[in-house]
Amino acid sequence: MRSSAQYISLAGLVAAGTVSAGILHVPIEKRYLSSDPSPSLLRRDGSISLDALNNITGGGYYADFSIGTPPQKLSFLLDTGSSDTWVNSVKADLCTEPSVQQSVGEFCYKQFNPSRSSSYKSSTEDFDISYLDGRRIQGTYFKDTVTINNATVKNQQLGLALISVRGTGIMGLGFQENVAADVKYPTIIDNMVSQNVIPVPAFSLYLNDLQTSQGAILFGGVDTDKFHDGLATLPLQPLPASIAKTQDIVMYNVQLNGFKASAVDTPAVNGSAILDSGSTISLLPDAVVQAIWKKYGVLNIRGVPIPFVDCGKANSKDTFSFQFTNKTIKVPIDEMVINNLASVQDDIQSDPTLSNLFKGWSGVCTFGMSSTTGYGITSDQFILLGDTFLRSAYVVYDLQNKQIGIAQATLNSTASNIVPFQEGSKSIPGPVSTGADDSGNSPTPSSTEPGSSGDSGDSSSSAKPGSPTESSNSDNSKDSAGSAFSITLAGTAVMALSMIMSAL
Repeated sequence: MRSSAQYISLAGLVAAGTVSAGILHVPIEKRYLSSDPSPSLLRRDGSISLDALNNITGGGYYADFSIGTPPQKLSFLLDTGSSDTWVNSVKADLCTEPSVQQSVGEFCYKQFNPSRSSSYKSSTEDFDISYLDGRRIQGTYFKDTVTINNATVKNQQLGLALISVRGTGIMGLGFQENVAADVKYPTIIDNMVSQNVIPVPAFSLYLNDLQTSQGAILFGGVDTDKFHDGLATLPLQPLPASIAKTQDIVMYNVQLNGFKASAVDTPAVNGSAILDSGSTISLLPDAVVQAIWKKYGVLNIRGVPIPFVDCGKANSKDTFSFQFTNKTIKVPIDEMVINNLASVQDDIQSDPTLSNLFKGWSGVCTFGMSSTTGYGITSDQFILLGDTFLRSAYVVYDLQNKQIGIAQATLNSTASNIVPFQEGSKSIPGPVSTGADDSGNSPTPSSTEPGSSGDSGDSSSSAKPGSPTESSNSDNSKDSAGSAFSITLAGTAVMALSMIMSAL
């Protein structure tokens, strides 16, 4: 759990976003949400509680906006991996029952009070959603006014959580086909378009680097000063037939043609990659992850699915290269080495068992890459790229044309040049990648990338998954990761993946 000194200030959200010419700019902030106002890793006998480590490694990117009339300002985790937007009710069990807070390991932040909103419309339709980390939220749907900066979206359907295991709500940024309701309904983005807030259903996401708490989400436009070398446009594709209920496009899933890691001989990677801002780590096939873990001495402890790494590894110049058609996104290792245990280093070192496990380390950090098999996913065709990847990329989500624009992010950029989407346009605004600026356009055969050229991007819809891989622990691993994860994967919708989640 995290001490109060580690809370990231919310003052940055006081700076108002802007609404102009069909563009809505919303500041976002990286926050670590503690599950206890006065946390401790120590048991009563003075030893370390390993379970407690699960609850302090989370975090995510949040925006503040309001629900109801008059507006009630709330915080929402931004999640491109799900589509429902929901809030905790003041009557939610997590918000009213200390025993539930103790059991779940979280407590509520600001909650929504329906009785204080004159525009609130109740519903008898059940709200019931599950996420990849095993969390389930239940309640009812309702409709109300959503206010984002100076823009309002009226009569928006939302989830009202009565049985909750999350301290804040989630803003789902996905397709309406992926909402949890039996009868599909327009999402906030859909209604932004129908109510003339933005011209087309599209947004861009700039998370910025790990050391910076603030980024931005831009509805209806692209900020060309937040990236360099041009945008590569990637068509969205269905998930592999072997792991999905439907071959409709319901998630932000693109073809990943290859992957390379500095000085690591990894198996070839060629599969479907979901871009998910609601996940704070990235998941790759087990054989790839095991090779990387061995290289960097990553420690994987039974019962604690979060991998640990020596903080000193962040000082190397190594990079991870994710190869898409016409674009390679390079992620430096310091974006994968997450120093979010600083306040409990003394507790860790004072515990005889843990101090022996981490002997010789300069500090204990968490590692932002884990194995898909740890979450019950046996197909080597499935990849999930969460915040540890997305911080290095500028990503444009074009729902209307079912495509993604992606470029290398210009980190800590203070300049801004916003270009709006044009209604009816089939292309993403902004400079276009030629592929000449990187090596990802036509990958050459090697031990760490596919043997084919960039035309492999069309093969995933018919590709059959490889044989299930079993986790093989390296000398630096201590058993495979468990299937339960309390915070790190906070937002990926399980609906399209439920056929492969038997281990969750």
